[in-house]
Amino acid sequence: MKFSGCLYSRLNAIGVGLAFMFITGCSATAEYDAQVLLPQGGWRDRSAVVFRFDNQDSVNACRLWLQLRHEGDYPYRNVHVVCLVTGPAGDSSVWNSDIPLTDSEGRWLGQSSLGDLYSVEVPVQDRLILRRKGVYTFRVLQNMRVSPLPSVVEVGWKIARLEPTD
Repeated sequence: MKFSGCLYSRLNAIGVGLAFMFITGCSATAEYDAQVLLPQGGWRDRSAVVFRFDNQDSVNACRLWLQLRHEGDYPYRNVHVVCLVTGPAGDSSVWNSDIPLTDSEGRWLGQSSLGDLYSVEVPVQDRLILRRKGVYTFRVLQNMRVSPLPSVVEVGWKIARLEPTD
């Protein structure tokens, strides 16, 4: 089936709109947002970036985002990361995430507001309920085949509480 340019653009706009409605089906209020600058020599594979969050809500779900800032000379299309989470009672879990940094044409996905630095924010967990009150520790490690990983300058972690909309 062949679409005219105008019809194809409208179908794309409808698809983007539906995806946006799906993603934002619940309103999210940022409760935690922190960034850590990485050493100039690069991000080593055994060097965890650590975030601590004091959870006081054990009922409502939240969305977790990983934020990355990289330079324009970053040599890869993505970043593989491992997220280790330890709860207040010592329970832990591990998540693997592949963070895309380019589109299929090789263009950076992140927004650039500082010249040659690009920032991306990717959800890594959706509708997660932190079932215990207390301090959760999130450790983020790069899981690429290169160490140190060049041109990644900052890692961030964001937690937003989801409140169901009626």
